[in-house]
Amino acid sequence: MADLGMSHTHANHYGSVPAKKPASTRQKLHFALNAALFAAAFAFVTALVCGVIS
Repeated sequence: MADLGMSHTHANHYGSVPAKKPASTRQKLHFALNAALFAAAFAFVTALVCGVIS
């Protein structure tokens, strides 16, 4: 988490847990991209370990 110059105890100063908004299209796209990159990296490392890629 970024250091915003306040402790975690004061993070909810302006209210308790905020109402969770549904994910926007950009957030869904960002999540999908991150998931795809993670899956590709995992497959690549697995292929290296198994000797598929020399």
